[in-house]
Amino acid sequence: MNEVPDALRTALADSYDVQNVVGRGGMATVYLARDIKHNRQVAVKVLRPELVATLGVDRFLREIEISAQLNHPHILPLLDSGSVEEQPSAFLYYVMPYVDGESLRELLNRDRPLALEHALSIVKEVADALSYAHRKGVVHRDIKPENILLSEGHAVVADFGIARAISTAGGQALTRTGFPLGTPGYMSPEQAAGNTDLDERTDVFSLACVVYELLVGETPGLWPTEEEVRLGRFSDILPEHRTRLDTLPGAVEQALTRAMAQRPRQRIETPVAFVEALEQLKNTRKQYGSAEARDIIQRAADKQASAPTESDVLSLGGIQQIAAEVGIPPEQVRDAADVASDVSVAEPTRSLLGLSTRVDLGRLVDNELPETGYEAVLEEIRAVMGEVGRINPTLGKSLSWNSLSFQNSLEGSGRLTQVMVSPKDGKTRIRITESAGVHALLAGGGVFAATMGTLFLLEGTTLNVPVVIALTSLGAACCAYGFTARALLRRFKARRKQVLSDLLDRISRHVGDTDKQLGVGSTNPGE
Repeated sequence: MNEVPDALRTALADSYDVQNVVGRGGMATVYLARDIKHNRQVAVKVLRPELVATLGVDRFLREIEISAQLNHPHILPLLDSGSVEEQPSAFLYYVMPYVDGESLRELLNRDRPLALEHALSIVKEVADALSYAHRKGVVHRDIKPENILLSEGHAVVADFGIARAISTAGGQALTRTGFPLGTPGYMSPEQAAGNTDLDERTDVFSLACVVYELLVGETPGLWPTEEEVRLGRFSDILPEHRTRLDTLPGAVEQALTRAMAQRPRQRIETPVAFVEALEQLKNTRKQYGSAEARDIIQRAADKQASAPTESDVLSLGGIQQIAAEVGIPPEQVRDAADVASDVSVAEPTRSLLGLSTRVDLGRLVDNELPETGYEAVLEEIRAVMGEVGRINPTLGKSLSWNSLSFQNSLEGSGRLTQVMVSPKDGKTRIRITESAGVHALLAGGGVFAATMGTLFLLEGTTLNVPVVIALTSLGAACCAYGFTARALLRRFKARRKQVLSDLLDRISRHVGDTDKQLGVGSTNPGE
């Protein structure tokens, strides 16, 4: 069956003999055609009609001219572009050379995961192309296996600048349509949030997702947390992903987490720097047996107990990272830790002058919450928290909710609550964190005031009577304020801990019995 519209074939007949469809993407349909003037095969990409309807055609064609200036051996050049505006068959198209090879997606469909050396050979050429384009002021914005072509053993990147041209030409009209400029699973958090002021770090993120897929066989599914970026280790991925990553040099995982950091300022800044981080392949670590591993972990635990860290806690991922430095495999650390699967903790992870400013609650429930249950969970969160909050974009099937109370009331000024519900592998991980915000600042001021008050009291004893009276009064007032502030913070923390614990219980019960929908706004869902 001929899939080429007659109107398109007729409109381009003077320049191109459009033959057949060779691919369909999120933004365009790709046709194989013969360039009549030069007697060569080309790929004619025709933008989807619903996308054309939102674009300023002239502006798109001006913007795409920027991409036509790119000249690099690993960038597929732009040969031609144009529009056919006769209604009802309006077309907007651009033309690139036809690559007689396959895409990286086709390679992955046939052979995944790739060996590290093979993956690096591809990624280095893609990074080289990206770095060249970035120097020219062009950000790709849609790096994915479909846009990386393999020709004669080399990588060639297609569709440079197309996403930017569409975004610029579409403007607010495109935003209103909700048309995605980027691909879920590969686009950066800032791009997923709708930010159009993107720089080269968004391409670094997408390239890291591609590298992860090349080496593991699938995309990660979740963005790394800040702690994972700091440790250079994913802690919340599928077991088969963990097994695969553990066979790779430690530098690879460290580079991936840093390149996929949620905040651009924490991310590896350039594609070349990302490749350099990947290539730190030396692995001269000593290996330890299971008995030795247990002994080392025990000694480390004893040392931790006698000289605690600032937060007095270490995550399992943190212990694994430390153990990895001396060659202890992660599975032996997990075996030695013998972590219970159903545990609720409330540990302060931040402090200000000895005062806890953060609550962290978590639980692992033996049931996988389906996506159809998300709305009921959101209603539970909103009923307990008393506000709508904000849903954050995430990859995979996780649900992330942030409070907005820090913008609203004096009581909540600076207080930020986050709820993360992550179902996978037949279980659901629930985590609730909250920073005390302005209460911590008041308490910190109280500690300072109490300290200064004590100094005033002591200093006053060596001075004349009027000064003694003044300093004694000031010191007593400062001490009273300090102790009052500390007491208020403790009371606030206890109250918030109870509220968050109740929310954790409600979500846990909902996840544990997804067939039984909890009543929205119920204060005791167990009854």
